[in-house]
Amino acid sequence: MNVRQLEAFKMIMELGSFTRAAERLNLTQPAVSKLIMLLEHKCGFQLFHRQKNGVVPTAEGEMLYAEVERVFLGLESISARARAIRQFDYGEIDVVTFPSLGTRVLPPILAEFLEGRQITVTLASRNSWLLVDRVATQGVDVGFGMAKTDRPGVRFDLLCSMQGVCVLPPGHRLADKPFIEVGDLEGERFISLAEEDGVQVDIDRTFAEHGVSRNVVLTSQLSETICSFVSSGLGAAIVDPISTVGFRRDELVVKPFRPGIRQDIWVITPSFRDISLVAQGLIQHVRLGLTAKLAELEAAIAPANGS
Repeated sequence: MNVRQLEAFKMIMELGSFTRAAERLNLTQPAVSKLIMLLEHKCGFQLFHRQKNGVVPTAEGEMLYAEVERVFLGLESISARARAIRQFDYGEIDVVTFPSLGTRVLPPILAEFLEGRQITVTLASRNSWLLVDRVATQGVDVGFGMAKTDRPGVRFDLLCSMQGVCVLPPGHRLADKPFIEVGDLEGERFISLAEEDGVQVDIDRTFAEHGVSRNVVLTSQLSETICSFVSSGLGAAIVDPISTVGFRRDELVVKPFRPGIRQDIWVITPSFRDISLVAQGLIQHVRLGLTAKLAELEAAIAPANGS
């Protein structure tokens, strides 16, 4: 037996007529009769008593109909599930991200994406170097990081770019400047990212190229931790603008920095398997949400400082 035969049987049971079933199925009445004949042959028993004013199911037909109904309910459920997957409405996604993005910017973006969808997201935070390994070795679907490496097993796609900013304690001598130039930080107490961080390599190169010396008083692997130390008055720093989210203006002074230091955010995915449709939908949603958030941050910094 096949689905077409069962579909014809179900329609006749519900409409009580071969003719009306044929019309509903867009088939001829002889074609429907043949489907039922084949189904009866396969089953080994009669399904209907033919009468002048229609058909009446046999006792065996009634019993078979109960099973057929369950089959079609299952097919409808499968169809609905497939539709939900196609429309990014169902699935599970394992995501890893660098901490400041995961704690300060992603929550409202992910909340909007998850609204009304049967999707479960597992979110973990790692620094940008460690999260690459996690995507490569631990079955993570999507990573968002700031370090691009040559690690086998992963692929990198640019999500968005931003410009590093200078953060200062409230009341700092440079706080009233519209923007901070590299030479302004000569001899300043400075808080740095860990040396192995690729972003810090670019920052150090900029200062070296301009012959500017800093007094590095502390290093940290996390830029949002650096912002907290800056807010406490320990020194100045160059960080990504995302790490400044959540700090009030009386806690942290944020200034454009010149020359610009580009900082990229990458989508990191396993290269040995396909990205699911729902994960692709999440990536696109994050791309749009993060681009809008960075534009908002840029607008908040530049006009307020006259740049």
